[in-house]
Amino acid sequence: MGDCVVLVDRNINLRNRFCSRTADIAGVTMELYDHQKTALAYLRSYNSFMLFMEQGTGKTIPTLTRLNELIQSKAVKTALVICPKSVMGSWDRDIQMFDTESQTRLKTHVEVINYDKVWRYDRNKFNQYDRQYDVIVIDEAHSIKNRTSKRAAFILKLAVTAKYRYALTGTPISNGQLENFWSLICFLDPYSVGSRVYSNIFRIVDGGKGSYYEFLEKYALLDQFHKPYRYRNVTALQEIVDDYSYRVTKNECLDLPDKLPDEIIELELPDKKLYKEIAKHSASLDIEFVADNPLVKLSKLRQIASGFLIDDSGSKIDLKCEKISALDEFLDGFDKKLVIFAEFTRSIDNIVALLKKRKLKTIVLDGRQKDKSIWRKFQSDESIRVIVCQYVSGCQGIDLFAADTILYYEPTLRSNILEQSRDRIHRNGQTQKCSYIHFITKGTVEKDIYRSLAGFSDFNEKLFTQYISEYQRAQRGIKK
Repeated sequence: MGDCVVLVDRNINLRNRFCSRTADIAGVTMELYDHQKTALAYLRSYNSFMLFMEQGTGKTIPTLTRLNELIQSKAVKTALVICPKSVMGSWDRDIQMFDTESQTRLKTHVEVINYDKVWRYDRNKFNQYDRQYDVIVIDEAHSIKNRTSKRAAFILKLAVTAKYRYALTGTPISNGQLENFWSLICFLDPYSVGSRVYSNIFRIVDGGKGSYYEFLEKYALLDQFHKPYRYRNVTALQEIVDDYSYRVTKNECLDLPDKLPDEIIELELPDKKLYKEIAKHSASLDIEFVADNPLVKLSKLRQIASGFLIDDSGSKIDLKCEKISALDEFLDGFDKKLVIFAEFTRSIDNIVALLKKRKLKTIVLDGRQKDKSIWRKFQSDESIRVIVCQYVSGCQGIDLFAADTILYYEPTLRSNILEQSRDRIHRNGQTQKCSYIHFITKGTVEKDIYRSLAGFSDFNEKLFTQYISEYQRAQRGIKK
């Protein structure tokens, strides 16, 4: 069975029932879109619920609004948001969309932690998150689809004692693997017997204990390796999923613009020492090279922000970088065609290596590609999932509207190139709303570059000189 078998939108009638609820939304300083108001209405009506909202539709704001209401009414005191590391900044950013009082309330009572950290115990077998929370939110909830993983087992156990449980994802299942629904449904209403966690929802609906194996027995046919290869009773499963979820795609949100606002994913800079050395002294004690003019220094700082450095001999030195792991996390929850833009060939090589590891069919359009019309294969071949473009090669003269999402791995310096790249997917023939995602490394020149581009200005040598001056003053602790 394909993904389309489940969630063929029986939610429409339920959605219409909730759309009329337009009660005042306290604390939010922005106007919510209609689909966000609908999502909020569902969260208000159910203590446990799933928002299957496609990337770009804005599921964080209605969730934070609900948390704010619950805390303000004293219904809850503690809330834990678990999300991929790359998404943590989005929660912090969206908290800033609330008034001052609500921001203080949310920052005081809501803790945001990433999936990889939440389940880990230290050498003394202590985990500060292994306690009771009134609310648990899992963002990119497909991250717990593997019920046997340590993260999923810990989170399901943690959810047993929570009063409210909300799961958010744009891709509840991938590759038609309906068995992944067990963990999501179990999270909404789990109970434990000893060390084992079971689903109250499946127990009540289907009988038995609500175990994963009972789920497989009813909804799947297993092969010789005890893996599902076909599904049955899909309509019954769909009814259970629909009862506890709200599904919306970008194209169903009629009030969204055709070009969605940029989504910024801010990432940490692991190698701060090297970046600081070059920004302050134009050289490094550990690597032999000299950035003897502003443009060379700018290039070196941009390279470090993307996880590598090219020394004076032309050797490429790989550095620690969160961009590749963030891209890996993003791909785990993305099941459509994707366009990736990058500036450096080293970045492109790193991206392609990840895509190859994930067995995603990919084509590359950069200065090394002799076939400049290779993009046509991306347009026509459904099996090709990703095209990785260098800005100069892919910003104009081609159509990439087979995808509706562009991920910018690193920023370009020229605003016209950025705008031209945006239009590669926003073309005649595009039937979907377009999303633009930018990876920006915090504490680096990338933030200033993006700020300039967002104002439709190039990032030039003058702006870089100003950036370096302000950076060095900040390092010395001198205020403006």
